[in-house]
Amino acid sequence: MHDFYRTKMLLIDDAFLMEVHGLERKVNQAIKHPEPVLKLDAPWDRNPGDSFNYINVIYDREEALFKMWYVVAGRNPGQYWEEGRKTAYATSKDGIHWERPIMNMVEVDGSRENNYILPRMLSLNYNIIFDPDDEPARRYKITFTVESPETRFANFHSALCIAFSEDGIHWDMPVHVNPVMRGVSDDLWGFLYDPDRRVYQLYTRRVPNLPRDISLYESKDLVNWVDRGRVLVAPDKWDPPEMFNLHGMAPFFYEDFSLGLLGTMTFVPKCETFTVFREPPADWPVKNLGKVEVELAFSRDGVQWLRPRDRTPLIPIGEPGAQDGGCIFPTRNDPIVIDGETWIYYNGSRYRHTFWAQEEYFAESGGDARNAQACMLARMPEDHWVSLDAGHDGGWFLTRPSHAPARLMVNADAAGGRVEAELRTPYGETIEGFTLEDCMGVSGDGKDQEIRWKGGDPSRLNAAHLGGLCLKFHLVDAKLYSYSFLDPDPDGATRRYWQNARWNEAIMHRSDDWSRDSNEPARGLPQPPGTQNTSGTRFGPNPRRDAAWDPDLR
Repeated sequence: MHDFYRTKMLLIDDAFLMEVHGLERKVNQAIKHPEPVLKLDAPWDRNPGDSFNYINVIYDREEALFKMWYVVAGRNPGQYWEEGRKTAYATSKDGIHWERPIMNMVEVDGSRENNYILPRMLSLNYNIIFDPDDEPARRYKITFTVESPETRFANFHSALCIAFSEDGIHWDMPVHVNPVMRGVSDDLWGFLYDPDRRVYQLYTRRVPNLPRDISLYESKDLVNWVDRGRVLVAPDKWDPPEMFNLHGMAPFFYEDFSLGLLGTMTFVPKCETFTVFREPPADWPVKNLGKVEVELAFSRDGVQWLRPRDRTPLIPIGEPGAQDGGCIFPTRNDPIVIDGETWIYYNGSRYRHTFWAQEEYFAESGGDARNAQACMLARMPEDHWVSLDAGHDGGWFLTRPSHAPARLMVNADAAGGRVEAELRTPYGETIEGFTLEDCMGVSGDGKDQEIRWKGGDPSRLNAAHLGGLCLKFHLVDAKLYSYSFLDPDPDGATRRYWQNARWNEAIMHRSDDWSRDSNEPARGLPQPPGTQNTSGTRFGPNPRRDAAWDPDLR
């Protein structure tokens, strides 16, 4: 398919949909790897008060190597906060089996034969990104905070700092600019670079942060930051009352979306601090106080964030006693896409995010915390984040007008059912050779299943239908994750056009830099956000525009 350009439409929002009948929009869960991939079981992991914590994982495609930075936190029974955190480094060729190289950098228990690269520091939190296109000395970038006894005495909230590295191991801290921002959350940021808008984005909890939200800060140079305000808050009418805190969000780009691995917390409404320190009575109706799960958030521009109405967790906590039976904290970096499948590393905790649950675990384990948490892995098949689902009675949806593709591919689970489609004009007229009766649909499970018609190549219709055609998909006992247009592109012209369209829509003239030029928005009522762009790129259709759905279905 190298001579074709693919235009893929995910079904996470209604941007390309006009009508939906008899279907439900469902969030799908990632598939967990059966065992942890990394635990505190190295020969030098001898301190029973240590616990695995806070992971960053990237894949270096130049070296064909997975790289992980993780925290080892020291904590004692009866102690609410840890003694400090050391940073360790590990590598893997397959992402499953990990090696801990002897770094000879940090002395622990009288020896440097370990995989630590940073010594113990109070509440060291960080996010690491890898930018192979920057200067070698700055290929690795880190945003971090670190405490000291003095800052705790002053009750000084977290100050954000930056550092750079050529290898991700030896870090250079620019003393003339640090700290670059103060007043951000103490923990659990999301940090990424937007190549279309050419800005760095930091998603963090605002201070003060009870109840916790997600706020956005942006920078072009990592030194000067702009506060973009709150971008996601809870609860809404689809949340239970005990879910009012957003623990953090790990954002990443996927096709035309910004997606977020959103940590959701369960506490007594408006009483988080009390819940942290006091175990509920046995007859309390909510049995999972203190749990943290991972749900989905999405955006088309990185600023307007939404959540699906289906609040099924992407990665649910395990059964009581399981390695992830208490809480799940996802990696702070982009999940890694390998052959279309998304790999999500996460820290699985056996106890919930409360002091009393921690103490219960310490009591049961004899004060040994080394097995309390571990690095785990969950995999999301390509495009499976959200689907439109049909039961035995079937359902259909109608797309907005677009060109007719040369080939129509679907990513669907139609085993035992079917997915079919027809082409119609925006007036609802059928087209000979491309009706539902002419369709040769699919009834398998997988990606790149092709829908064909007796009329042959649909793209031959474009000359007679310059305003575009609508696709009407029909589903029975099936899940549809995405559909794709494949169009001939032997010289890459279409690919270049749409790559430039992304940039053109992201980089707009600033009207206040020109003297009321033609590109300035009209005076009077504001244009709805996102409606000025229709290309379908990440900055295209307004994600808040809803299709016409059956009542109570999404």
